[in-house]
Amino acid sequence: METGTVAIEITQFGNVVEGNFADWTADIDYDPATAKGTTTVTIAVPSLALGSVTDQAMGPDFFDATTFPTAIFQADLERIVDGHLATGTLTIRDKTVPVEMPFNLSIDDGLATVNGQIELNRQDFGIGDNMADESSLLFNVKVKVELTARQN
Repeated sequence: METGTVAIEITQFGNVVEGNFADWTADIDYDPATAKGTTTVTIAVPSLALGSVTDQAMGPDFFDATTFPTAIFQADLERIVDGHLATGTLTIRDKTVPVEMPFNLSIDDGLATVNGQIELNRQDFGIGDNMADESSLLFNVKVKVELTARQN
């Protein structure tokens, strides 16, 4: 069982626009005894709701959701001094980029709760290359993950 949110925040023409992906799965293998594990998160790009710019975001200049309907995050998980770190790759469109996402993890009676946030540069993924200056669309995109899952 898993529930949660994979949300993004962009800034277009000085206005913050928030959205989230409705369809995603997370395969997590984590051993609390060693504080290590792995994860693969698969996101259905067309499930993104991004307010009034959803259709634009799905288009060929941005996510190109028809050609690239899936984003995949694969990472190794480990405990660090002030929480946990997911170190791996994120593939959006046809670009695979190394990423590190710090996150908090709590496990209570077999129920794991994860909260993490990262900032990505949309240009690393070829998203919005037609908006090459930040006057209309900022380069940085915030991604926030909140997840609750029952351990098997």
